[in-house]
Amino acid sequence: MTIILIMMKRFNSYELAKKIDHTLIKIDIDMDKLKEFVYNGLKYRFRGLVTTPSNIPILRDLIGDDKGIKLISVIGFPLGQTFIKTKMKEISEVAKYDVNELDIVLNTSLIKLGYVDRFREEASLLTNFVRKEYPDIGIKLITEVTVLPREGLLKAIEIINKVKPDYFKTSTGYGPRGTIVDDVSFVKKYLSKDIHIKAAGGIRSVKQMIELIDAGADIIGSSSGVAIIREAIREHE
Repeated sequence: MTIILIMMKRFNSYELAKKIDHTLIKIDIDMDKLKEFVYNGLKYRFRGLVTTPSNIPILRDLIGDDKGIKLISVIGFPLGQTFIKTKMKEISEVAKYDVNELDIVLNTSLIKLGYVDRFREEASLLTNFVRKEYPDIGIKLITEVTVLPREGLLKAIEIINKVKPDYFKTSTGYGPRGTIVDDVSFVKKYLSKDIHIKAAGGIRSVKQMIELIDAGADIIGSSSGVAIIREAIREHE
């Protein structure tokens, strides 16, 4: 019996899919790729489909009235190094298309630059803006854990604990490496129990996914969602 099959005794492929935000964020997207993305999302019943703001209207049309899958937009992606008002404008635009959740990239570089108060201000203003203007939309705040030393990450976690988004997301997937078990374990240790964790960045296998869940992740984000579920299905055959 393979290690993957042993691990999967706790999760079948359907349960795994419900923990995956399947992602399509590339520069060479065409309509065929978008349609395939939505088709696979509905076929495997992922938790959600994540894309860029300009593709949200197209995905909303393709998904239609299906309430079984979340429509999720990234905001300030991938660097987060833009103005707070710009991010608010992005949020307002995608909210017109009934998005269910927002994956908002915070300006993690502010912590590295020593501007912790500005990072705190951004996290607070953006969260309060969504809570006030769009209370039905879920909030994930992305802090790029792959570029922060543990001391800096702890400062970010302390701020997130006070701001209270729905999720702490670990990475955009555009950092210098993927999210690893130690990252999630550290965040889990210090994050408030009422805030969930979304692990993202470089997650391409069932083994990786389950290890991150065991470390404390509630859900994962991956552009390899289809490959992960097909791997899970093969292991059961």
